[in-house]
Amino acid sequence: MTDPTQLVYQRDGERLLHTVKILSIVPVSALTTPDQAFVKDASEIEHAVITDSTIFHVQGGGQLSDTGTMTSSYAAAAKPDSTFEVKSVRRPAQGSQILHFGRFIPVDGATARFDAGEELQQHVDAEKRNLHSRLHTAGHIMSLAIHALCRESVLPPLTESKASHYPDSAAVVFNGTIEGKHKDAIQAKTDEFVRSARPVKIHWWSVEKLLEKCNGTSEGFALPEGETIGRVVEMEGLGSYPCGGTHVQDCSQVGKIEVKKISRSKGTSKVSYRVA
Repeated sequence: MTDPTQLVYQRDGERLLHTVKILSIVPVSALTTPDQAFVKDASEIEHAVITDSTIFHVQGGGQLSDTGTMTSSYAAAAKPDSTFEVKSVRRPAQGSQILHFGRFIPVDGATARFDAGEELQQHVDAEKRNLHSRLHTAGHIMSLAIHALCRESVLPPLTESKASHYPDSAAVVFNGTIEGKHKDAIQAKTDEFVRSARPVKIHWWSVEKLLEKCNGTSEGFALPEGETIGRVVEMEGLGSYPCGGTHVQDCSQVGKIEVKKISRSKGTSKVSYRVA
């Protein structure tokens, strides 16, 4: 059994630079068919680099992956540095060694390379990480505002179905009907929660505690096989969610959350949003 890639960003979400060791470098053409399916632009993605740990957020949970670079120094051997441009990061179809997809940047016209066992410096694109963290936290804040309005009987009882925190399609979907007339109330409560500047904290809870205290746990929720504790993000005093994504440190750091639109279809309501 191969050792899993350690997800450093789940315990240290502020780290943007990290030293790792290469486990393997695999041409996309040598990957399994399901893993090749992750590659959407073959001209930009030529290899998958697997490392012993990573600070790159792995796409999932409604959040896009981080991008950035991995750099190896050959200074001791009088060779130029090699840089791998990370375009996307995904879990493999099988196993738990994370795939960093991308391409090597040529150096002086020569093909750059890494060697297995070598150390690399991972560097995450800070601007993109911050945007994704703001969007993900904003989705939780807006959802908690909607739950608060349900408790206040402004809205009918609702349960969350799914969410997207992508920049161009950020939205949370609820089972139940939210009428358009409630958009202003959702905006006002969301603004209130942002102004509260409540700390955003990460916890690791047992499944029993997680099911008792978290929103967003649909029927049949369970931790991945072999895991006994789950990662939880808590907006202190407002609520919490099981979540593997990256987040800002307090609610005010999301900036302005704009509740864009409420749309309804087949017994569900989708509340779209953006951050500014």
